[in-house]
Amino acid sequence: MKNNILVTMAILILVGLAVQGIFGVAAGILVSAVIGIIYGAVKKDKQFVKWSVTALVIDLICILWFYVGIGNM
Repeated sequence: MKNNILVTMAILILVGLAVQGIFGVAAGILVSAVIGIIYGAVKKDKQFVKWSVTALVIDLICILWFYVGIGNM
């Protein structure tokens, strides 16, 4: 089951990249991280939750950094 979740996450990120370009990667990682957190919480997989939360935090920091950068133009 864990492999199916990881494949789904990869597909979400690649589809986002194909459809929206670089902005799709950020959206894909955001959705994948949320899915990973939910899956890890349901299956009580602490390592999966830890890495999903890490990806979510890094993604949110990058999104905020991007919008702050655009706001200063």
